[in-house]
Amino acid sequence: MIVGYFRRIDGDEVAAPMALLRAERCLRIETDPVGRSDSRTLLLDGLDRGDVLVSPSLDHLAVSLSDVVRIARHAHGRGATLRLVLEKVDTSLPAARNVLVALDAFEAAQRSARRRAGVEQAALSGNRPGRPRKLDAATLRRLKAEMEAGRSFAALAQELGIHPTTVMRRLRALEDGDGG
Repeated sequence: MIVGYFRRIDGDEVAAPMALLRAERCLRIETDPVGRSDSRTLLLDGLDRGDVLVSPSLDHLAVSLSDVVRIARHAHGRGATLRLVLEKVDTSLPAARNVLVALDAFEAAQRSARRRAGVEQAALSGNRPGRPRKLDAATLRRLKAEMEAGRSFAALAQELGIHPTTVMRRLRALEDGDGG
């Protein structure tokens, strides 16, 4: 059976994707509103051997290429194939599956490079990646003075809402000349 699916994209008209799927001879057409994929999940779980899942385009099937590859693998695991009309991709051909996997790997490498460049740019502007530190230099100096006055790691940590090991580790780093 040929089944069609499309997810609505912001401001997208339903008529054009629906007409495209009807032209592809889809016997059943499912759609999801923006931001949802309930119908797609049910449709994928209902695929049988020999079925063809047709979508107007990559954008109408999933939000990322990784998701498209995952959907194609799921369909193939059930004995079905995936066809993307506008991109002219038919995963019944091994070459099309390989192209999707290669494009997914390329997209992942691009994301990684952008992330790395963003972290480097943030470091150049003086920002650190990750969560902001709760213990700045002034707080650490105050904690050191309170420790010397006889307060415990646990009491200081509870006051700041952090783990005692964090207080201990940061104060030891300050003493070792790390500066925290």
